[in-house]
Amino acid sequence: MITTKLRAISTAFALTAVVGASAACYRHTVVVGSGAPTGRLIYDHWENFWIIGLIGDTKLDVTQICPSGNATIEARQTFLNGFVAALTSGIYTPTTLRARCQDGRTAGIPLGSDDVRRIVNDERFVDWVSAEAPEMLESVIDARALSSTR
Repeated sequence: MITTKLRAISTAFALTAVVGASAACYRHTVVVGSGAPTGRLIYDHWENFWIIGLIGDTKLDVTQICPSGNATIEARQTFLNGFVAALTSGIYTPTTLRARCQDGRTAGIPLGSDDVRRIVNDERFVDWVSAEAPEMLESVIDARALSSTR
């Protein structure tokens, strides 16, 4: 009776250890150009791999998704990915792929000092900056003060 309970407990412990070991997490990071570790998240999907990750191929065209050419790509197996892999005994092994992109957008419009003054003094521009880039609002206010003295 005691050996049956002991055997059941040891089997449960061994099964838990095997599932825990097969559900281990990992992370690989690839930096393209100057990277963008805190950039805008533009890709976040599960990618399909098979036979403990041996079969499968994922390609991201960085020039297509990040015009600036600066990106940080992270392939990782989360706990949930590992749990799914453990449930399928490693036959299906999903991996989470995330890509962050440095915006890198630049305007190709030449602006003169009168154009800049008109933009900075426009209330719609101030509203846009306060909504989209509040950390730059103080610089806009300083620029407005400077433009009114000229």
